[in-house]
Amino acid sequence: MEIALISDLHANIEALDATLKDIEAQGVKKIFCLGDIIDYGPNPCEVLDIAIARFELNILGNHEEALMMVAEDFNERAMRSVDWTRDTINDPDVPRDKRHAYWNFLDGLAKSRYAKQGENLFLHGSPRQPTRDYVFPKDVKNTEKMQQIFAGFKGGVRYCFCGHSHIPGIYTAKGQYAHPGKIKGGEVDLSKFDKLLINIGSVGQPRDNDTRASYVILYDQRVVFRRVEYDFHATANKLRDIKRLPSFLAERLLVGK
Repeated sequence: MEIALISDLHANIEALDATLKDIEAQGVKKIFCLGDIIDYGPNPCEVLDIAIARFELNILGNHEEALMMVAEDFNERAMRSVDWTRDTINDPDVPRDKRHAYWNFLDGLAKSRYAKQGENLFLHGSPRQPTRDYVFPKDVKNTEKMQQIFAGFKGGVRYCFCGHSHIPGIYTAKGQYAHPGKIKGGEVDLSKFDKLLINIGSVGQPRDNDTRASYVILYDQRVVFRRVEYDFHATANKLRDIKRLPSFLAERLLVGK
């Protein structure tokens, strides 16, 4: 088994293209996306085209949920981005068949809040709430929260893969966190852990003070974290040119926050 796990693309075509090239260079064919394909970024249609054509599994993220259903806990700036994304997908200049394909795909995601394969669980947030529950490194001090999260490892699940926080790393049931930068070679031997929550980080909007796209490759009994350089200045310049979008969406790409 070799699966590339990606998440939080956020309509960043430059980051996605670079990541796909790296995945291909590693010889990996199968790609699972754990949500937030769209929103925040300047190229929702182009990224949707790739998701529809190339990803074997697509999981619902909170931004797809916001676009299709309800934008729970979204502030005013985030709602501006949701509205712009919706209008862009609905643009009359986009061919009608493509618009229909986009909305049919997004509608289908509402039925894909998580996926289980053997000992592996794939979702966007956490087992407590698949689309909206954030897990941050500081949460290892919140014993009750971590116990609730790992209580959601049911039906033989040992390893849960998620995104949402945009901060990569591994969380143990004993209340420990490790950033991939502190793990030798970014490689984790899964067999050494009874249970593990693995945040794969973000392709399109990293937030761990590293501007490079983040993803992981899942092998039979190991996970390898990978970082990929991309032209974030190009993405930021596109965002600055879209006056309806908040400027901070561009600026945060320059610092990875």
